[in-house]
Amino acid sequence: MIQKREFSNIHKQIVLSNQKHKCKKCGIKFNVAHLPNFGYTDGNVANNTMSNLKVLCLECTEKGKKS
Repeated sequence: MIQKREFSNIHKQIVLSNQKHKCKKCGIKFNVAHLPNFGYTDGNVANNTMSNLKVLCLECTEKGKKS
């Protein structure tokens, strides 16, 4: 079983800043009503390198789970 590794808060803030505080997929700006959701670009939960971190809104995250 692969153990999920969490991203550090610093990594999350850097990637969020690099994405200009917007969803990577739809571009909506994050705020109180639209919170960021951090996930793994390649789907590998053991790979917690910064290049594997993406930030999506909840709606885009849910759409990705359904497809």
